[in-house]
Amino acid sequence: MTQNNRPAGALTNALDPAALLREARAVFTNQYPGAEPDALSDGPGPQMFFRATGNVAAVVNGEGVGATADSEGMIEVYFSYGMQWIPVQLAAERIEATMTGELIDLAEGIRTFGERLDANHRSWRSRYLRAGTIGDNATI
Repeated sequence: MTQNNRPAGALTNALDPAALLREARAVFTNQYPGAEPDALSDGPGPQMFFRATGNVAAVVNGEGVGATADSEGMIEVYFSYGMQWIPVQLAAERIEATMTGELIDLAEGIRTFGERLDANHRSWRSRYLRAGTIGDNATI
């Protein structure tokens, strides 16, 4: 049951923030030469994984910001670096390895505070629903 007026039913897999951060730090300097991997920290949580339209892997965070996998199976996942959010490209299978087993509905996982977040929820929920029967993509 949602604590807001958003439609529920888009179940996602919660990602372990510590494990996800380890994955990001392992590739961070390849993507950002000269950057300090230890300065990278968690992005806006929770980070949620699911299959979107066309069975494409997707990651969405608590701000409703996310990305789907590109043709090579890479997904931009947002982390904090300094005073900004920064995307790090991670392989979908490495992201899947950080799943906790906890299911989070997008209606609850994306924070509620205004129309922008509600619009983000509508957009990602729509991609989720176009992927198949509600609930099917939560247990990948």
